[in-house]
Amino acid sequence: MNHSNSNNLFHAFDSYKPKPNQDWQLHSSDEQDKLVSQSHDESYLLNPMAVFIWTFCDGKTEVRAIRAALQAVFIENKADIAKDLFNLLKLWQENEFIAFEIPRKKRQHHKLCIGMATYDDFDGVYFSVQAIRCYHPEVADEIGIVVVDNHPHGAIAQELQQLETAIPNYYYVPYTEQTGTTVKHIVFCEADADYILCIDSHVLIMPGAIRKLIDFLDDNPDCYDLLQGPLVRDDLSTLSTHMDLEWDRGMYGIWGRDARGDNIEGDVFEIAMQGMGLFACRKEAWVGFNPRFRGFACEEGYIHEKFRQQGRRTLCLPFLRWLHRFPRPLKIPYEKSWEDRIYNFFVGYDELGLEYGPIEKHFIEQIGREQTEKIVSQVKQELENPFYFFDAIYCINLDSQTAHWDKMQAGFQKLGILQRIRRFSAIETNPDVGYTLSHRHIIERAKRQGLKNVLVIEDEAIFQDDIELHLQGRIEKLKQQDWTFFDLNEGTQLETRFQAIAYHQSIFIELLENMPSDSESMKVWLQTHTNLQQWLTQRYSITG
Repeated sequence: MNHSNSNNLFHAFDSYKPKPNQDWQLHSSDEQDKLVSQSHDESYLLNPMAVFIWTFCDGKTEVRAIRAALQAVFIENKADIAKDLFNLLKLWQENEFIAFEIPRKKRQHHKLCIGMATYDDFDGVYFSVQAIRCYHPEVADEIGIVVVDNHPHGAIAQELQQLETAIPNYYYVPYTEQTGTTVKHIVFCEADADYILCIDSHVLIMPGAIRKLIDFLDDNPDCYDLLQGPLVRDDLSTLSTHMDLEWDRGMYGIWGRDARGDNIEGDVFEIAMQGMGLFACRKEAWVGFNPRFRGFACEEGYIHEKFRQQGRRTLCLPFLRWLHRFPRPLKIPYEKSWEDRIYNFFVGYDELGLEYGPIEKHFIEQIGREQTEKIVSQVKQELENPFYFFDAIYCINLDSQTAHWDKMQAGFQKLGILQRIRRFSAIETNPDVGYTLSHRHIIERAKRQGLKNVLVIEDEAIFQDDIELHLQGRIEKLKQQDWTFFDLNEGTQLETRFQAIAYHQSIFIELLENMPSDSESMKVWLQTHTNLQQWLTQRYSITG
Protein backbone atom coordinates (compact mmCIF):
# COMPACT_ATOMS: atom_id res chain seq x y z
CA MET A 1 0.00 0.00 0.00
CA ASN A 2 1.48 3.36 -0.96
CA HIS A 3 1.50 6.31 1.41
CA SER A 4 -1.41 8.07 -0.32
CA ASN A 5 -3.69 5.04 -0.17
CA SER A 6 -2.84 4.25 3.45
CA ASN A 7 -3.46 7.85 4.43
CA ASN A 8 -6.91 7.71 2.79
CA LEU A 9 -7.65 4.47 4.64
CA PHE A 10 -6.67 5.87 8.02
CA HIS A 11 -8.96 8.86 7.44
CA ALA A 12 -11.92 6.71 6.34
CA PHE A 13 -13.76 7.26 9.64
CA ASP A 14 -13.22 11.03 9.77
CA SER A 15 -16.90 12.03 9.69
CA TYR A 16 -18.06 9.09 11.83
CA LYS A 17 -19.02 9.56 15.48
CA PRO A 18 -18.03 6.66 17.77
CA LYS A 19 -20.71 5.81 20.31
CA PRO A 20 -19.92 3.61 23.34
CA ASN A 21 -21.72 0.36 24.06
CA GLN A 22 -23.20 1.11 27.49
CA ASP A 23 -22.42 -2.44 28.60
CA TRP A 24 -18.75 -1.43 28.73
CA GLN A 25 -17.78 1.07 31.44
CA LEU A 26 -14.41 2.71 32.11
CA HIS A 27 -12.91 1.74 35.47
CA SER A 28 -9.85 3.73 36.57
CA SER A 29 -7.38 2.70 39.22
CA ASP A 30 -3.77 3.35 40.23
CA GLU A 31 -2.78 -0.03 38.80
CA GLN A 32 -4.50 -0.14 35.40
CA ASP A 33 -7.37 1.54 33.58
CA LYS A 34 -9.75 -0.88 31.89
CA LEU A 35 -13.13 -1.34 30.29
CA VAL A 36 -15.39 -3.64 32.30
CA SER A 37 -18.50 -5.38 30.99
CA GLN A 38 -21.62 -4.87 33.10
CA SER A 39 -23.24 -8.10 31.92
CA HIS A 40 -20.32 -10.51 31.56
CA ASP A 41 -17.22 -11.29 33.57
CA GLU A 42 -14.91 -9.62 31.09
CA SER A 43 -12.53 -6.67 31.05
CA TYR A 44 -10.21 -4.98 28.54
CA LEU A 45 -7.03 -3.16 29.58
CA LEU A 46 -6.40 0.36 28.27
CA ASN A 47 -3.18 2.35 27.91
CA PRO A 48 -3.24 6.14 28.52
CA MET A 49 -3.85 6.96 24.86
CA ALA A 50 -6.76 4.51 24.66
CA VAL A 51 -8.31 6.03 27.80
CA PHE A 52 -8.01 9.46 26.21
CA ILE A 53 -9.75 8.20 23.04
CA TRP A 54 -12.52 6.48 25.02
CA THR A 55 -13.49 9.75 26.72
CA PHE A 56 -14.34 11.18 23.28
CA CYS A 57 -16.54 8.25 22.26
CA ASP A 58 -19.85 9.95 23.03
CA GLY A 59 -21.75 9.62 19.75
CA LYS A 60 -21.31 13.34 19.12
CA THR A 61 -17.61 13.85 18.41
CA GLU A 62 -16.27 13.11 14.94
CA VAL A 63 -13.16 10.98 14.52
CA ARG A 64 -11.31 13.88 12.87
CA ALA A 65 -11.80 15.93 16.07
CA ILE A 66 -10.55 13.05 18.21
CA ARG A 67 -7.45 12.79 16.02
CA ALA A 68 -6.78 16.53 16.31
CA ALA A 69 -7.08 16.35 20.10
CA LEU A 70 -4.71 13.37 20.19
CA GLN A 71 -2.13 15.11 18.04
CA ALA A 72 -2.27 18.15 20.30
CA VAL A 73 -1.57 16.05 23.42
CA PHE A 74 0.66 13.22 22.18
CA ILE A 75 2.95 15.40 20.11
CA GLU A 76 5.84 12.92 19.99
CA ASN A 77 3.63 10.30 18.31
CA LYS A 78 1.91 12.72 15.95
CA ALA A 79 2.96 10.94 12.76
CA ASP A 80 1.45 7.61 13.86
CA ILE A 81 -1.75 9.00 15.39
CA ALA A 82 -3.92 8.53 12.29
CA LYS A 83 -2.92 4.88 11.89
CA ASP A 84 -3.16 4.05 15.60
CA LEU A 85 -6.55 5.74 15.98
CA PHE A 86 -7.98 3.97 12.94
CA ASN A 87 -6.72 0.56 14.07
CA LEU A 88 -7.98 1.00 17.63
CA LEU A 89 -11.45 2.19 16.61
CA LYS A 90 -11.71 -0.66 14.11
CA LEU A 91 -10.76 -3.12 16.86
CA TRP A 92 -13.28 -1.62 19.27
CA GLN A 93 -15.99 -1.79 16.63
CA GLU A 94 -15.23 -5.46 15.91
CA ASN A 95 -15.38 -6.23 19.64
CA GLU A 96 -18.63 -4.23 19.98
CA PHE A 97 -17.16 -1.76 22.49
CA ILE A 98 -18.39 1.02 20.21
CA ALA A 99 -20.66 1.57 17.25
CA PHE A 100 -20.46 4.42 14.75
CA GLU A 101 -23.07 7.06 14.19
CA ILE A 102 -22.83 7.16 10.39
CA PRO A 103 -23.32 10.64 8.94
CA ARG A 104 -26.29 10.97 6.62
CA LYS A 105 -25.47 12.54 3.28
CA LYS A 106 -27.77 15.41 2.38
CA ARG A 107 -30.30 14.27 -0.18
CA GLN A 108 -31.19 16.05 -3.39
CA HIS A 109 -34.32 15.57 -5.43
CA HIS A 110 -33.91 13.62 -8.69
CA LYS A 111 -36.29 12.78 -11.47
CA LEU A 112 -35.39 9.08 -11.22
CA CYS A 113 -33.91 7.14 -8.33
CA ILE A 114 -32.20 3.85 -9.10
CA GLY A 115 -32.22 1.85 -5.89
CA MET A 116 -30.94 -1.50 -4.74
CA ALA A 117 -30.89 -3.50 -1.51
CA THR A 118 -27.79 -5.52 -0.74
CA TYR A 119 -26.37 -7.93 1.80
CA ASP A 120 -22.57 -8.36 1.70
CA ASP A 121 -22.36 -7.98 -2.08
CA PHE A 122 -19.82 -5.20 -2.60
CA ASP A 123 -18.71 -6.37 -6.05
CA GLY A 124 -22.31 -6.56 -7.24
CA VAL A 125 -23.13 -3.05 -6.00
CA TYR A 126 -19.86 -1.57 -7.25
CA PHE A 127 -20.16 -2.81 -10.81
CA SER A 128 -23.93 -2.18 -11.03
CA VAL A 129 -23.43 1.41 -9.90
CA GLN A 130 -20.38 2.11 -12.01
CA ALA A 131 -21.99 0.52 -15.08
CA ILE A 132 -24.86 3.00 -14.71
CA ARG A 133 -22.35 5.84 -14.63
CA CYS A 134 -20.22 4.49 -17.50
CA TYR A 135 -22.91 3.38 -19.94
CA HIS A 136 -25.74 5.84 -19.22
CA PRO A 137 -23.98 9.26 -19.13
CA GLU A 138 -26.95 10.90 -20.85
CA VAL A 139 -29.03 10.64 -17.63
CA ALA A 140 -26.30 11.55 -15.14
CA ASP A 141 -27.95 14.84 -14.18
CA GLU A 142 -31.40 13.29 -13.71
CA ILE A 143 -30.74 10.29 -11.47
CA GLY A 144 -29.85 9.46 -7.90
CA ILE A 145 -28.63 6.08 -6.66
CA VAL A 146 -29.77 4.69 -3.29
CA VAL A 147 -28.07 1.62 -1.81
CA VAL A 148 -29.81 0.03 1.19
CA ASP A 149 -27.26 -2.02 3.12
CA ASN A 150 -29.01 -4.86 4.94
CA HIS A 151 -25.81 -5.78 6.83
CA PRO A 152 -24.31 -2.40 7.83
CA HIS A 153 -22.10 -4.00 10.49
CA GLY A 154 -20.59 -6.43 8.00
CA ALA A 155 -17.13 -6.53 6.48
CA ILE A 156 -17.97 -4.49 3.37
CA ALA A 157 -20.23 -1.84 4.89
CA GLN A 158 -17.49 0.75 5.28
CA GLU A 159 -16.53 0.48 1.60
CA LEU A 160 -20.15 0.75 0.49
CA GLN A 161 -20.61 3.88 2.56
CA GLN A 162 -17.34 5.42 1.33
CA LEU A 163 -18.63 5.37 -2.25
CA GLU A 164 -20.69 8.41 -1.19
CA THR A 165 -17.52 10.51 -1.23
CA ALA A 166 -16.63 9.51 -4.80
CA ILE A 167 -20.09 9.49 -6.39
CA PRO A 168 -22.06 12.75 -6.00
CA ASN A 169 -25.53 11.26 -6.49
CA TYR A 170 -24.94 8.06 -4.47
CA TYR A 171 -26.70 7.66 -1.10
CA TYR A 172 -25.94 4.94 1.44
CA VAL A 173 -28.72 3.75 3.76
CA PRO A 174 -27.98 1.26 6.59
CA TYR A 175 -31.00 -0.90 7.50
CA THR A 176 -31.20 -3.73 10.03
CA GLU A 177 -34.82 -4.01 11.14
CA GLN A 178 -35.65 -6.81 8.70
CA THR A 179 -33.79 -9.04 6.28
CA GLY A 180 -34.95 -10.16 2.87
CA THR A 181 -37.69 -9.29 0.40
CA THR A 182 -39.15 -6.31 2.25
CA VAL A 183 -35.85 -4.41 2.21
CA LYS A 184 -36.54 -3.36 -1.39
CA HIS A 185 -39.48 -1.40 0.01
CA ILE A 186 -36.99 0.79 1.90
CA VAL A 187 -35.67 2.03 -1.46
CA PHE A 188 -39.07 3.64 -2.05
CA CYS A 189 -39.14 5.04 1.48
CA GLU A 190 -35.69 6.62 1.17
CA ALA A 191 -35.78 7.84 -2.43
CA ASP A 192 -36.44 11.51 -3.11
CA ALA A 193 -37.53 11.18 -6.72
CA ASP A 194 -40.55 11.20 -9.01
CA TYR A 195 -39.80 7.79 -10.50
CA ILE A 196 -38.16 4.73 -8.94
CA LEU A 197 -36.21 2.00 -10.72
CA CYS A 198 -35.41 -0.81 -8.29
CA ILE A 199 -32.81 -3.43 -9.24
CA ASP A 200 -31.01 -6.30 -7.56
CA SER A 201 -27.50 -5.35 -6.47
CA HIS A 202 -25.99 -7.41 -9.30
CA VAL A 203 -27.92 -6.22 -12.36
CA LEU A 204 -26.58 -4.47 -15.46
CA ILE A 205 -28.97 -2.27 -17.44
CA MET A 206 -28.58 -2.21 -21.21
CA PRO A 207 -27.39 1.09 -22.75
CA GLY A 208 -30.14 3.58 -23.54
CA ALA A 209 -32.76 1.84 -21.38
CA ILE A 210 -32.73 4.35 -18.52
CA ARG A 211 -33.13 7.31 -20.90
CA LYS A 212 -36.09 5.60 -22.56
CA LEU A 213 -37.68 4.74 -19.21
CA ILE A 214 -37.58 8.38 -18.08
CA ASP A 215 -39.02 9.49 -21.42
CA PHE A 216 -41.77 6.86 -21.23
CA LEU A 217 -42.88 8.05 -17.79
CA ASP A 218 -42.65 11.70 -18.87
CA ASP A 219 -44.81 10.96 -21.91
CA ASN A 220 -47.37 8.93 -19.93
CA PRO A 221 -48.22 11.02 -16.85
CA ASP A 222 -51.28 8.87 -16.09
CA CYS A 223 -49.31 5.63 -15.98
CA TYR A 224 -49.47 4.14 -12.50
CA ASP A 225 -48.62 0.63 -13.65
CA LEU A 226 -45.71 -1.62 -12.67
CA LEU A 227 -43.06 -1.43 -15.40
CA GLN A 228 -40.65 -4.24 -16.21
CA GLY A 229 -38.54 -5.42 -19.11
CA PRO A 230 -36.96 -8.49 -20.71
CA LEU A 231 -34.27 -10.38 -18.81
CA VAL A 232 -31.20 -10.84 -21.03
CA ARG A 233 -29.36 -14.13 -20.59
CA ASP A 234 -25.58 -14.53 -20.38
CA ASP A 235 -25.34 -15.07 -24.15
CA LEU A 236 -26.70 -11.50 -24.55
CA SER A 237 -29.30 -12.68 -27.06
CA THR A 238 -31.79 -14.99 -25.31
CA LEU A 239 -34.63 -13.09 -23.64
CA SER A 240 -37.18 -13.86 -20.93
CA THR A 241 -39.95 -11.28 -21.27
CA HIS A 242 -42.12 -12.51 -18.40
CA MET A 243 -42.88 -15.33 -16.00
CA ASP A 244 -45.64 -17.87 -16.49
CA LEU A 245 -47.99 -18.49 -13.57
CA GLU A 246 -46.57 -21.84 -12.45
CA TRP A 247 -44.84 -23.20 -9.36
CA ASP A 248 -41.25 -24.35 -9.61
CA ARG A 249 -38.84 -25.57 -6.90
CA GLY A 250 -40.32 -23.62 -4.03
CA MET A 251 -40.90 -20.44 -6.04
CA TYR A 252 -43.80 -19.07 -8.04
CA GLY A 253 -43.13 -18.27 -11.69
CA ILE A 254 -41.32 -19.89 -14.62
CA TRP A 255 -39.39 -17.81 -17.15
CA GLY A 256 -41.20 -17.34 -20.44
CA ARG A 257 -40.75 -15.53 -23.75
CA ASP A 258 -43.23 -13.49 -25.75
CA ALA A 259 -42.10 -12.75 -29.32
CA ARG A 260 -43.44 -9.20 -28.97
CA GLY A 261 -40.46 -8.47 -26.74
CA ASP A 262 -37.87 -9.39 -29.37
CA ASN A 263 -38.05 -6.01 -31.07
CA ILE A 264 -36.33 -3.52 -28.78
CA GLU A 265 -38.34 -0.72 -30.43
CA GLY A 266 -41.58 -2.70 -30.16
CA ASP A 267 -44.78 -1.62 -28.46
CA VAL A 268 -45.34 -1.98 -24.73
CA PHE A 269 -47.54 -4.96 -23.84
CA GLU A 270 -49.20 -6.33 -20.72
CA ILE A 271 -47.82 -9.37 -18.90
CA ALA A 272 -49.00 -11.37 -15.89
CA MET A 273 -45.71 -11.17 -14.01
CA GLN A 274 -41.93 -10.96 -14.33
CA GLY A 275 -38.88 -11.56 -12.16
CA MET A 276 -38.32 -8.78 -9.62
CA GLY A 277 -34.64 -8.22 -10.37
CA LEU A 278 -35.69 -4.99 -12.10
CA PHE A 279 -38.96 -3.08 -11.82
CA ALA A 280 -40.06 0.53 -11.94
CA CYS A 281 -43.03 2.81 -11.28
CA ARG A 282 -43.89 6.27 -10.09
CA LYS A 283 -43.02 6.66 -6.42
CA GLU A 284 -46.62 7.52 -5.59
CA ALA A 285 -47.82 4.41 -7.46
CA TRP A 286 -45.87 1.94 -5.31
CA VAL A 287 -48.17 -0.43 -3.38
CA GLY A 288 -45.52 -1.85 -1.02
CA PHE A 289 -44.59 -5.25 0.37
CA ASN A 290 -46.36 -6.70 3.38
CA PRO A 291 -44.30 -5.53 6.39
CA ARG A 292 -44.79 -8.96 8.02
CA PHE A 293 -42.65 -10.70 5.38
CA ARG A 294 -39.36 -12.12 6.58
CA GLY A 295 -36.48 -13.68 4.67
CA PHE A 296 -36.90 -14.31 0.97
CA ALA A 297 -39.60 -15.42 -1.52
CA CYS A 298 -43.08 -14.30 -2.57
CA GLU A 299 -42.07 -11.19 -4.53
CA GLU A 300 -43.06 -12.58 -7.92
CA GLY A 301 -46.78 -12.93 -8.38
CA TYR A 302 -47.63 -11.24 -5.08
CA ILE A 303 -46.69 -7.70 -6.08
CA HIS A 304 -48.21 -8.12 -9.55
CA GLU A 305 -51.53 -9.28 -8.08
CA LYS A 306 -51.43 -6.39 -5.61
CA PHE A 307 -51.11 -3.90 -8.49
CA ARG A 308 -53.83 -5.75 -10.39
CA GLN A 309 -56.26 -5.61 -7.47
CA GLN A 310 -55.88 -1.83 -7.50
CA GLY A 311 -56.89 -1.66 -11.15
CA ARG A 312 -53.38 -1.38 -12.55
CA ARG A 313 -51.27 -3.49 -14.87
CA THR A 314 -47.81 -4.95 -15.23
CA LEU A 315 -46.27 -3.83 -18.51
CA CYS A 316 -43.30 -5.19 -20.42
CA LEU A 317 -41.22 -2.40 -21.96
CA PRO A 318 -39.13 -4.16 -24.65
CA PHE A 319 -36.35 -1.57 -24.38
CA LEU A 320 -35.95 -1.98 -20.59
CA ARG A 321 -33.49 -4.87 -20.82
CA TRP A 322 -31.39 -6.12 -17.95
CA LEU A 323 -28.71 -8.71 -17.25
CA HIS A 324 -28.78 -10.51 -13.90
CA ARG A 325 -25.88 -12.31 -12.24
CA PHE A 326 -27.38 -15.65 -11.19
CA PRO A 327 -24.29 -17.77 -10.38
CA ARG A 328 -22.94 -17.41 -6.84
CA PRO A 329 -19.92 -19.77 -6.77
CA LEU A 330 -18.86 -18.44 -3.37
CA LYS A 331 -22.39 -19.07 -2.00
CA ILE A 332 -24.87 -16.49 -0.74
CA PRO A 333 -23.92 -14.88 2.61
CA TYR A 334 -27.39 -15.24 4.14
CA GLU A 335 -29.76 -18.08 4.87
CA LYS A 336 -32.84 -19.08 2.89
CA SER A 337 -35.31 -21.38 4.58
CA TRP A 338 -38.41 -23.33 3.64
CA GLU A 339 -40.08 -21.92 6.75
CA ASP A 340 -39.66 -18.33 5.54
CA ARG A 341 -40.80 -19.18 2.03
CA ILE A 342 -43.99 -20.88 3.14
CA TYR A 343 -44.66 -18.20 5.74
CA ASN A 344 -44.30 -15.40 3.18
CA PHE A 345 -46.58 -17.11 0.68
CA PHE A 346 -49.26 -17.55 3.35
CA VAL A 347 -48.91 -13.92 4.48
CA GLY A 348 -49.12 -12.67 0.90
CA TYR A 349 -52.07 -14.87 -0.02
CA ASP A 350 -53.87 -13.88 3.19
CA GLU A 351 -53.44 -10.20 2.34
CA LEU A 352 -54.68 -10.70 -1.22
CA GLY A 353 -57.60 -12.95 -0.27
CA LEU A 354 -56.28 -15.96 -2.18
CA GLU A 355 -56.71 -19.64 -1.33
CA TYR A 356 -53.84 -21.40 0.46
CA GLY A 357 -54.37 -24.73 -1.32
CA PRO A 358 -51.87 -24.21 -4.18
CA ILE A 359 -49.12 -23.33 -1.68
CA GLU A 360 -49.61 -26.48 0.35
CA LYS A 361 -49.90 -28.67 -2.75
CA HIS A 362 -46.64 -27.40 -4.23
CA PHE A 363 -44.57 -27.66 -1.08
CA ILE A 364 -45.84 -31.16 -0.32
CA GLU A 365 -44.50 -32.09 -3.76
CA GLN A 366 -41.28 -30.17 -3.11
CA ILE A 367 -40.27 -31.12 0.46
CA GLY A 368 -42.77 -33.80 1.50
CA ARG A 369 -46.05 -33.90 3.39
CA GLU A 370 -44.69 -34.25 6.93
CA GLN A 371 -42.36 -31.24 6.80
CA THR A 372 -44.88 -29.10 4.91
CA GLU A 373 -47.73 -29.83 7.32
CA LYS A 374 -45.50 -29.06 10.30
CA ILE A 375 -44.46 -25.69 8.85
CA VAL A 376 -47.99 -24.84 7.69
CA SER A 377 -49.36 -25.56 11.17
CA GLN A 378 -46.85 -23.15 12.72
CA VAL A 379 -47.57 -20.50 10.08
CA LYS A 380 -51.33 -20.68 10.62
CA GLN A 381 -50.80 -20.20 14.35
CA GLU A 382 -48.89 -16.98 13.58
CA LEU A 383 -51.61 -15.72 11.26
CA GLU A 384 -54.26 -16.44 13.91
CA ASN A 385 -52.23 -14.77 16.67
CA PRO A 386 -53.97 -11.52 17.76
CA PHE A 387 -50.66 -9.63 17.44
CA TYR A 388 -50.69 -10.38 13.69
CA PHE A 389 -53.01 -7.35 13.49
CA PHE A 390 -50.05 -4.98 13.87
CA ASP A 391 -47.94 -4.05 10.86
CA ALA A 392 -44.83 -3.86 13.03
CA ILE A 393 -43.99 -4.53 16.68
CA TYR A 394 -41.06 -2.72 18.30
CA CYS A 395 -39.49 -3.31 21.70
CA ILE A 396 -37.50 -0.47 23.28
CA ASN A 397 -34.36 -1.75 25.00
CA LEU A 398 -31.21 -0.06 26.28
CA ASP A 399 -28.01 -1.53 24.86
CA SER A 400 -26.71 -2.01 28.39
CA GLN A 401 -29.83 -3.88 29.54
CA THR A 402 -28.96 -7.26 28.07
CA ALA A 403 -30.69 -9.12 30.91
CA HIS A 404 -33.92 -7.24 30.18
CA TRP A 405 -33.64 -8.16 26.52
CA ASP A 406 -33.14 -11.84 27.32
CA LYS A 407 -36.22 -11.74 29.55
CA MET A 408 -38.29 -9.98 26.88
CA GLN A 409 -37.32 -12.49 24.21
CA ALA A 410 -38.49 -15.33 26.43
CA GLY A 411 -41.79 -13.51 26.95
CA PHE A 412 -42.23 -12.84 23.24
CA GLN A 413 -41.56 -16.50 22.55
CA LYS A 414 -44.35 -17.39 24.95
CA LEU A 415 -46.71 -15.03 23.13
CA GLY A 416 -45.69 -16.53 19.78
CA ILE A 417 -44.41 -13.24 18.38
CA LEU A 418 -40.63 -13.44 18.82
CA GLN A 419 -39.93 -13.39 15.07
CA ARG A 420 -42.16 -10.34 14.64
CA ILE A 421 -40.21 -8.19 17.11
CA ARG A 422 -37.98 -5.36 15.93
CA ARG A 423 -35.60 -4.32 18.69
CA PHE A 424 -35.18 -0.54 19.02
CA SER A 425 -31.98 0.60 20.72
CA ALA A 426 -33.33 3.01 23.33
CA ILE A 427 -32.09 6.59 23.24
CA GLU A 428 -29.75 6.95 26.19
CA THR A 429 -30.45 10.06 28.22
CA ASN A 430 -32.73 10.90 31.13
CA PRO A 431 -35.08 7.83 31.35
CA ASP A 432 -38.32 9.78 30.78
CA VAL A 433 -36.77 11.76 27.95
CA GLY A 434 -35.23 8.68 26.37
CA TYR A 435 -38.48 6.74 26.62
CA THR A 436 -40.51 9.47 24.94
CA LEU A 437 -37.89 10.17 22.27
CA SER A 438 -37.71 6.45 21.49
CA HIS A 439 -41.47 6.37 20.88
CA ARG A 440 -41.14 9.39 18.60
CA HIS A 441 -38.33 7.84 16.58
CA ILE A 442 -40.31 4.63 16.14
CA ILE A 443 -43.35 6.59 14.96
CA GLU A 444 -41.10 8.44 12.52
CA ARG A 445 -39.87 5.11 11.13
CA ALA A 446 -43.42 3.80 10.87
CA LYS A 447 -44.49 6.86 8.89
CA ARG A 448 -41.45 6.66 6.64
CA GLN A 449 -42.13 2.99 5.91
CA GLY A 450 -45.82 3.57 5.18
CA LEU A 451 -47.07 1.37 8.04
CA LYS A 452 -50.77 1.45 8.87
CA ASN A 453 -50.11 0.97 12.57
CA VAL A 454 -47.30 0.14 14.96
CA LEU A 455 -47.13 -1.39 18.44
CA VAL A 456 -44.41 -0.13 20.82
CA ILE A 457 -43.50 -2.28 23.85
CA GLU A 458 -41.14 -1.27 26.64
CA ASP A 459 -38.65 -3.76 28.01
CA GLU A 460 -40.09 -3.26 31.52
CA ALA A 461 -43.19 -5.18 30.45
CA ILE A 462 -44.09 -8.11 32.69
CA PHE A 463 -45.29 -11.43 31.25
CA GLN A 464 -47.62 -12.94 33.85
CA ASP A 465 -49.28 -16.30 33.39
CA ASP A 466 -52.63 -14.77 32.41
CA ILE A 467 -51.26 -11.91 30.28
CA GLU A 468 -51.93 -13.72 27.01
CA LEU A 469 -55.70 -13.89 27.55
CA HIS A 470 -55.81 -10.26 28.65
CA LEU A 471 -53.88 -9.03 25.61
CA GLN A 472 -55.93 -11.17 23.24
CA GLY A 473 -59.10 -9.56 24.57
CA ARG A 474 -57.64 -6.06 24.31
CA ILE A 475 -56.52 -6.53 20.70
CA GLU A 476 -59.86 -8.05 19.69
CA LYS A 477 -61.56 -4.99 21.18
CA LEU A 478 -59.21 -2.74 19.21
CA LYS A 479 -60.06 -4.43 15.91
CA GLN A 480 -63.74 -3.63 16.34
CA GLN A 481 -63.45 0.15 16.56
CA ASP A 482 -61.97 3.26 15.00
CA TRP A 483 -58.91 4.29 16.96
CA THR A 484 -55.95 6.64 17.07
CA PHE A 485 -53.81 5.15 19.82
CA PHE A 486 -54.42 2.28 22.18
CA ASP A 487 -52.91 1.39 25.56
CA LEU A 488 -52.81 -2.41 25.82
CA ASN A 489 -52.43 -2.19 29.60
CA GLU A 490 -55.57 -0.09 30.08
CA GLY A 491 -58.29 -1.87 31.99
CA THR A 492 -56.11 -4.64 33.39
CA GLN A 493 -56.44 -5.76 36.98
CA LEU A 494 -52.98 -7.30 36.90
CA GLU A 495 -50.57 -6.31 39.65
CA THR A 496 -47.87 -5.55 37.11
CA ARG A 497 -48.03 -3.71 33.83
CA PHE A 498 -47.57 -4.81 30.23
CA GLN A 499 -46.35 -1.47 28.95
CA ALA A 500 -47.32 -1.19 25.30
CA ILE A 501 -48.98 1.47 23.15
CA ALA A 502 -50.33 1.03 19.62
CA TYR A 503 -50.38 4.00 17.24
CA HIS A 504 -52.56 4.38 14.13
CA GLN A 505 -51.17 5.98 10.97
CA SER A 506 -53.86 8.69 11.13
CA ILE A 507 -51.94 10.47 13.91
CA PHE A 508 -48.34 9.84 12.83
CA ILE A 509 -47.89 13.28 11.28
CA GLU A 510 -49.59 15.11 14.13
CA LEU A 511 -47.47 13.31 16.72
CA LEU A 512 -44.25 14.10 14.88
CA GLU A 513 -45.20 17.76 14.51
CA ASN A 514 -45.95 18.14 18.23
CA MET A 515 -43.26 15.99 19.87
CA PRO A 516 -39.70 17.42 19.92
CA SER A 517 -36.96 15.38 18.25
CA ASP A 518 -33.98 16.29 20.48
CA SER A 519 -33.21 15.69 24.15
CA GLU A 520 -33.08 19.28 25.36
CA SER A 521 -36.36 20.25 23.74
CA MET A 522 -37.97 17.07 25.03
CA LYS A 523 -36.96 17.93 28.60
CA VAL A 524 -38.83 21.22 28.32
CA TRP A 525 -41.81 19.49 26.63
CA LEU A 526 -42.09 16.97 29.48
CA GLN A 527 -42.07 19.75 32.08
CA THR A 528 -45.35 20.88 30.52
CA HIS A 529 -46.94 17.52 29.69
CA THR A 530 -45.52 15.32 32.51
CA ASN A 531 -45.35 12.12 30.47
CA LEU A 532 -46.30 10.67 27.09
CA GLN A 533 -49.39 8.75 28.24
CA GLN A 534 -50.87 11.78 29.96
CA TRP A 535 -50.30 13.96 26.89
CA LEU A 536 -51.86 11.38 24.59
CA THR A 537 -54.89 11.03 26.87
CA GLN A 538 -55.39 14.79 27.05
CA ARG A 539 -54.90 15.36 23.33
CA TYR A 540 -57.05 12.50 22.08
CA SER A 541 -60.08 10.67 23.30
CA ILE A 542 -58.18 7.58 24.41
CA THR A 543 -59.26 4.35 22.81
CA GLY A 544 -59.70 1.42 25.14
